[in-house]
Amino acid sequence: MKKVIFFALVVLTACGGRLSDEQRKRLHEGMEEQKIVKLSDSDIVTAALTKGQTVFAALQKVKFDSTKVDSIAGEYEVKIHWTVPGKSTADLIEQQLIEAYVAGMVTGSVQDNIQKLYTDDKQNEYEELLYSKPIVMPMPDGIEQLQGVWHIYITKKQAVLAATKK
Repeated sequence: MKKVIFFALVVLTACGGRLSDEQRKRLHEGMEEQKIVKLSDSDIVTAALTKGQTVFAALQKVKFDSTKVDSIAGEYEVKIHWTVPGKSTADLIEQQLIEAYVAGMVTGSVQDNIQKLYTDDKQNEYEELLYSKPIVMPMPDGIEQLQGVWHIYITKKQAVLAATKK
């Protein structure tokens, strides 16, 4: 055991133990990312909601240009999907949200939403959260029409990282 410790000390002193500023910065960032923190479930959901709103604001900034959606998704490390009512390209959860938004239009309660996507039937664990934002267009007769819904998938890891950066 003493030989192993002695060998480790020799190796460390032989390297000089010097790091460049860039290496030191990456080391500290890596240590910060690996730091253990205790977050409540509501902290994670709140961070995911804020991140979803931030991504949506970035989409608005580029006027929902479909050629820039992938680059925004990559920049924020999320998945973005646009769903139009009545189209068969929607996942089951996306279709259920569209139906809920259509039903909510009757009562006037159409707003952004965050949901946990559970990995089991017992709804114990989730690895992803879904932020959804409906796009509603007022018609000339005063009735609102649901144009579609932006779905932003945020991993739990990204939500945790966002919550710890606050």
